[in-house]
Amino acid sequence: MNSLVSLIVPVYNAMPYLKDHLKSIEEQTWRPIECIFVDDGSTDDSLACLRENASKLEKTGISVVVLPISHGGQAKAVDIALKKATGEFLTWCDADDIMLPRCIEAKAAYLIDHPEIGIVRNDGLVFDGDQGTVIAHSTKEADRKNQWIFEELLRQTTYCFAGCYMVRMSVFDECYPDRSIPISKEGQNLQLLLPPASRSICGYIPEVLHYYFRRNSGHSSQKRSYTQMLQRKMGFISLYEAILPYCDCDKEYYHQVIEELKIQYLEEVRFSLIQQVKREMKKT
Repeated sequence: MNSLVSLIVPVYNAMPYLKDHLKSIEEQTWRPIECIFVDDGSTDDSLACLRENASKLEKTGISVVVLPISHGGQAKAVDIALKKATGEFLTWCDADDIMLPRCIEAKAAYLIDHPEIGIVRNDGLVFDGDQGTVIAHSTKEADRKNQWIFEELLRQTTYCFAGCYMVRMSVFDECYPDRSIPISKEGQNLQLLLPPASRSICGYIPEVLHYYFRRNSGHSSQKRSYTQMLQRKMGFISLYEAILPYCDCDKEYYHQVIEELKIQYLEEVRFSLIQQVKREMKKT
């Protein structure tokens, strides 16, 4: 019998995209799958849609849990779902993304065939969600070769899209024995990936299996003021510091790396402000 895969999907006001996302789950070629949807206080019809489609998914051999919670952000939603996960492997996806049919099968089969590896990732395509056009592959050439990705994830020099990764739950539980991750409004991917990546090499599947959509309404795509940009960058610094205790690494060295990143982020925000001022001056 195949290994059970736990799929976690945080959902917040995703109604325009949710039916396509659910269809992509139904079309997965791997069974068994348990889907844990956490509705993060949606104010649209997302929760009703999840409940309406749960039985449809279950008829295809996918078990479904729908958890409604008050709005607290993606990380809180994932943290709650982790306590419900019972699979041997863990993956997660944004509610507006699409997994191609072999997305779960390819990664689960890889981890079964490579018991010494704790994480695996695949290639994907990045779409402009408003225009419907392909922007890029998620994977660069260097990503195809590198197996120790911990520092690259920390420095954000490699991709960490939800939907492209699968983690062996036994490795994850070494990192978070109580299944509680640091809560941050800056997302959930780094919490889920950095500690396992500090303990295991990462496998790679050279196949496009996931579509990630960048939308103008998305959290990471929003236009921000100088203060908002600074708060977001410093939010990542705080997140790194919160995750580091769960990592199996040289803590002193990586505290220094985080300090370097703090300086780098401050410079990036300063540069963005200067460019913004220059654009405004040209208009006058």
